[in-house]
Amino acid sequence: MNEIFKMRFLIIALVATFILAVSAACTTEVVKEVVKEVPVEVVREVVKEVQVEVYRDKEGAVRTREVEVEVVKEVEVEVIKEVEIEKIVEKLEIVVATPGPVDWYVQTMDPNHKRGGTLKWISLGPPAHWDYFCCGSLTWHGTMHTMYDRLLRHDTRTADMTVIPEIGTSWDRSSDGKTWTFQIRDGVKFHSGQDLTGHDVKATFDRMVFPDTFGEGLASVNRGVMQSATLKEITSTDSEVVFNFEEAPTMTHAMAGFTDFSFHISRKADWEEHNGSFKEIDLSKVSGTGPFKFVETTADHFLVEANVDYWNPHTPYLDRVETIYFAPFTPALTAAVQTHMVDIAQATAPGDTANLDAVPGLQRNTVLWPFYWHILFNTDRAPFNDVRMRQAVALVVEPEALVAGMNQALGATFGGGWFPEGMGMESFTADQLRTNKYFRAPTEEDIAEAKALLADAGYPEGTPLPKLDLPGRNNKFNTITMELVQAMLLQHLGWESELRMVDVGTWREIKAAGEFDIGLNNALYTVPAPESFLRDITGTCDGDVPCNFNLGKFKDPVLDDLWTKIKAAAPEDRYAVSVEISDQLDKQWPYLPMTQAGRNIVWFYDDVKGMPAHGSTYAGFAEKVSRFDHVWLD
Repeated sequence: MNEIFKMRFLIIALVATFILAVSAACTTEVVKEVVKEVPVEVVREVVKEVQVEVYRDKEGAVRTREVEVEVVKEVEVEVIKEVEIEKIVEKLEIVVATPGPVDWYVQTMDPNHKRGGTLKWISLGPPAHWDYFCCGSLTWHGTMHTMYDRLLRHDTRTADMTVIPEIGTSWDRSSDGKTWTFQIRDGVKFHSGQDLTGHDVKATFDRMVFPDTFGEGLASVNRGVMQSATLKEITSTDSEVVFNFEEAPTMTHAMAGFTDFSFHISRKADWEEHNGSFKEIDLSKVSGTGPFKFVETTADHFLVEANVDYWNPHTPYLDRVETIYFAPFTPALTAAVQTHMVDIAQATAPGDTANLDAVPGLQRNTVLWPFYWHILFNTDRAPFNDVRMRQAVALVVEPEALVAGMNQALGATFGGGWFPEGMGMESFTADQLRTNKYFRAPTEEDIAEAKALLADAGYPEGTPLPKLDLPGRNNKFNTITMELVQAMLLQHLGWESELRMVDVGTWREIKAAGEFDIGLNNALYTVPAPESFLRDITGTCDGDVPCNFNLGKFKDPVLDDLWTKIKAAAPEDRYAVSVEISDQLDKQWPYLPMTQAGRNIVWFYDDVKGMPAHGSTYAGFAEKVSRFDHVWLD
């Protein structure tokens, strides 16, 4: 399989996995039925495969057309029918919502399971604080997931990753699609002993979507998921939570929000007491309702123990989970896996994969990370409030070289251009990008044009350029990437910069405060639609305010109108609008695209049971690995 095909397959698989996970879980009709068997149903799923045609437009530029072909596949799905269940139908809509709480619980699918033992696994850390809403790193979400529940979750027992109930036991959608009503599970208690109510769920979503509810300046890394879905208001009673949207979100978009990995439900009283910031909380007093309870944390590890009062009578099966902190993509981490110091690990260096594959009893799955890495410009201040300065940088910084450097540690793919491949937008293969201006290795003509742009902006050759501030996160791939940016600017333009590496706990806050000139940034497209994640990077929301991930404070009314246009466009018109968007981005250069996806390997020994089958591939992030409620040790 050649590299271009691998890359294209990766992105198409990533997008398809998101769509299928939602369609399998959320296209449901409730049937009241009590059956003690576990039947296997054959579900016919329509998968759209994309064929790419290359052509030249009237100006001679290389363009692509993507033609979608529907392929019907039969998939066997196990459905546990012990109480009211949701049977899968073939539409992307909830036909009939469950009228009341559902007495259904996640549990191991192995009848010969065992209980007890301590699972040891690797994550990044230690965290600088405990405010998991402010940051999207494994440092938090690879460590803290065991202690919390969410409104809905993915069924992480298999690679299907179907959306299933958790704290929300059932839901109903209004006929216009703008109102979603969730029934909240009875009998759920926080680790501190208090009962969970719908008001706690509302407060948690308020903290995520409307952080100013609790105080000014609160970060919310995944706010854009619901912000782009136009969530307007949340109301609650003890047993119910209602989400009101300005516009009806798609099923995929809504489910991405309701299952988001950062929305750990916490007490309303705790949010209020701490003014929405959990940075300095005592985890023994302020926690969640999840299957494990906090015990201790040190500079080396994070320990939780089974919640004996957990609302699910079947889980957890483990006595304890010990998270051992390691720097990612390092030889020390690989050695810990090779020697069975840990049972489960991730974030190993790609170059170590072959050696780890040779370890007896060590199995692995591949997680497709929806990572859209890019170089961000601070357009809110000089020099990059001038588009000519941004264009000059884009002409001499080679994105593929940045990805190659990043891949010494992190698995990522170069390609797509402004849009990742496989989304039905204008996109390009890596080979095509290698011949396209701005994306190719800089030519003599590119460097000359960049210098001319600088001169036109007031910096003719020989005039000192302003020294740039380049903050980066203090890990291997961030350091390599920013060092390459620094070197390219100096080599081709004589432009000096200062590189400073900062802790992951402050990395995003520095960018949000505008204390940078150029920075490395990553957006997760859990909603694989550009009007969601790309608008979040470049657009304005709530009037004239930069959207949540628009950390460069870029504003362009023309582009804002195009995001609105593509959202309203019929499916057959979306590609044409994407060409308009590409043309506008080519003019403005708010950022420099780098990757269209990431890839992470999760390693686990064969005595770890309850994981998706060895060799599985699925899309997601830390939430698809680090819950461990149905995992057990043999």
